[in-house]
Amino acid sequence: MTKSKRIVALMLAVVMFVGMAASSFAYNDNYPNTHRNTGQHIADLIAVARTQMGYKELNTSTGFPIAPNASAGYTKYGASFGDPTGEWCAYFVSWCASQAGIPTSIVPRLGNCAATVKWYKKHSVFYEGSSGYRPKAGDIVFFNWSGGSTAKHIGIVTGASGDSVYTIEGNTGSDRGYMCCSRTRSRSAGYIVGYGVPAYNDAKTYSGSHSFGNTTGGSYSDSIKYTTSKLAVVTTSATDITSTNATLHGSVSNKGRLFVSTAGFFFGTDKNELAKHPVVTATSNNEINLEMDLMSKVGELTPNTTYYYRTFACIDGRDYLGPTYAVVTVNDIPQMLHLYNTSVHVGVGQTTEIMWTQLPIGSTDKGVTWTSSDESIATVTNNGLVKGVGYGKVMLKAKTNYGVADASCTATVLIPTPQNIRLINDTQKSITVKWDAVEGATGYVLLRSEALDSEPVEYAYIEAGETQYTDTNVIPGERYYYRLMTRAEIVDYNSDPSEIFYTTARIKSPENVTASNYGALLSVKWSEVDEAKTYTVYRATDEHGLYTIVGEVASTGFVDHNVLAGVTYYYKIIASDSDRKTASDYSQTASVTAKLDESVSLENAADFLPAQQPVPKKTVEAEISRTHLAPNNFMFS
Repeated sequence: MTKSKRIVALMLAVVMFVGMAASSFAYNDNYPNTHRNTGQHIADLIAVARTQMGYKELNTSTGFPIAPNASAGYTKYGASFGDPTGEWCAYFVSWCASQAGIPTSIVPRLGNCAATVKWYKKHSVFYEGSSGYRPKAGDIVFFNWSGGSTAKHIGIVTGASGDSVYTIEGNTGSDRGYMCCSRTRSRSAGYIVGYGVPAYNDAKTYSGSHSFGNTTGGSYSDSIKYTTSKLAVVTTSATDITSTNATLHGSVSNKGRLFVSTAGFFFGTDKNELAKHPVVTATSNNEINLEMDLMSKVGELTPNTTYYYRTFACIDGRDYLGPTYAVVTVNDIPQMLHLYNTSVHVGVGQTTEIMWTQLPIGSTDKGVTWTSSDESIATVTNNGLVKGVGYGKVMLKAKTNYGVADASCTATVLIPTPQNIRLINDTQKSITVKWDAVEGATGYVLLRSEALDSEPVEYAYIEAGETQYTDTNVIPGERYYYRLMTRAEIVDYNSDPSEIFYTTARIKSPENVTASNYGALLSVKWSEVDEAKTYTVYRATDEHGLYTIVGEVASTGFVDHNVLAGVTYYYKIIASDSDRKTASDYSQTASVTAKLDESVSLENAADFLPAQQPVPKKTVEAEISRTHLAPNNFMFS
């Protein structure tokens, strides 16, 4: 990044629950908001949005993710606004803002893109897509894919580089099933309607553009010679404001098709002595849009200085003027060094990062110099990377390399947090937690909770020589959340708890899956799974592609009749218990290329074809096109 460093620290948790749908169900939220708000609006908004990447609409009949190009599914974003199956891109942005704790006076809670644009134009700042405005993290971007002026889609900007603007959007990617994911868009594309710029609290900037004095009207016209219906001269906000430059904007509504000899801007530091700068000449256009890059027109501006400007149109030797605006250039010397951490914890031999912003945004960033009060406890690089060396607490100080701004934070060095934590549940009655041993540990503490938002409690104590624990106090089909911490010889230096890991108690995945040819059929077999009553067979023609359900059986084999010669088929199996409260992870993949031989007799084929016992198809047919992503044990912070 240039100009600032932004904190966005989280582990992404992406999982798809794959148990067979029962006749009645509750919509599972497999993408909970796992971010803990810092109070910094931009950082929190983007962090919340990132926890949702991968979320798809859910089929209202099955509760599973909808198929590609399907629509009108359920989303928690729409449901939170009373419209569970509605178009949800705007609901997604509103939901993220609510989760991030951003007031409605800064980001409105609206479910309509066009209405949201109107809100930003009335209450905040809005830049047209064609204005040349350079978007920044936290801006709200609006789209119309046909190039119209009415917004049809919305997203959250996470950054911009060159001609690219990076976003997180909801209700996008129909080819994969409408979902939440990151996108890269072209800034110059005609489908970008514009950008709303909320008044976040992350960084107060001294730059801006505003109307000045009592010239509050939008047009100045000769009431005798030219009526206001024929001519209106308008001044609008400046954009791309830096310490040495800005771009001015204005327009002339020339409905009378009057001959305009010149049009442009008056500009200068003295509002009573502004210099005239033509931008266009000799035109009778109905609409005249004006834009002036100041550095190319008048040279470098002075940092932290107030300039005044107003639009003009010259007709018959007379200047018709828009209202006067003021623009304040950015102070090029950082006035404040804002740290996103006032204190950090780090394990011995481990690292953590301190994030910062030099304010105002747009000031000259020549980096920061960091020092540690005791490098035998912790060291720190000038990039803010803190490494624990020995137990204790130190003061870390930072100073901008250009200017006089400084800041500090404390670092406490503890025994390391356990690493490489894994959750394993081969049965629906137990979950095993494993981790790597920590040098110097006197033991470990396992914390557990049964809901993401509930406080975890100390659940088990494990001796220093052990690196796993099996939890047998679980209910099949229930999800459990775990954190692990290391005990030190001195309690003050016990580690922080690890990030949260969670999984659902489920039965073992099928093993020994094989696929083979027999005559005009393909035979798929696998080993029996304890507690399993049904097996669902998924098939694809690409090992890493789209899998769909092709059968559901009560036995350990499946005969696939619907195959084509020369095509390679890939199979995965899921095991489910009797009441379908739990389902296994996907099995390993088995593949076979269909080489059909119509001459092979199906008589006496018991050794080759499994004894297939179909399950009633009350759910299979409805789910035949359902996509899937294989689940995993996973973690997030």
